[in-house]
Amino acid sequence: MSERSLRIKAVLSLGILVGFGAVSTLASWTGEATATSSISTATVSLGVGATAGTATSASYQMPITGNSLFPGSSSASVVTVKNTGSISAPYVFQGKITESGSGTLGAGLAIVVKTGATISGSGSSVTCSGGTTLMTKAAGSQFGSASDSRTLASGGSETLCVQYSLPVNAANALQAASTTVALAFTSTVGS
Repeated sequence: MSERSLRIKAVLSLGILVGFGAVSTLASWTGEATATSSISTATVSLGVGATAGTATSASYQMPITGNSLFPGSSSASVVTVKNTGSISAPYVFQGKITESGSGTLGAGLAIVVKTGATISGSGSSVTCSGGTTLMTKAAGSQFGSASDSRTLASGGSETLCVQYSLPVNAANALQAASTTVALAFTSTVGS
């Protein structure tokens, strides 16, 4: 054999070895897996109304039992706050007074907000009987302090009784005055 034929055989042998090496790297096995999450968000919302069944709106005009106050008289109204959201959530409420004209009837009123109370009495002496006091506004003081947080389960509700009274020493200037008293409810979840 000539040297040249030996070189050709060597090159051909090298080609076979490289070919086998390339074939062996093509035969690999693979495994795969995927983890997924379907994520949705909750809703946080409140409704107010006369009863738990009607407490679905964002606003409600509380009917007052025993209107036309005079010194020493009282009246009351009821509002139900309901968690219309999809999760259990805390809520707070804050009292607000909007005076009409130049009068200061709202400032002159004594107001008590209770849970678990019922309206009792008639005429000029309608009150919230029983229950637990959640907020008090004395005559001459502000009515803007937020209450402690209260938690309602999704679909849960709480009925509040609001009692308005005009002290016996109410100023004569409060005659024929009018005001608007509101409870603003807020539910916040997260930071």
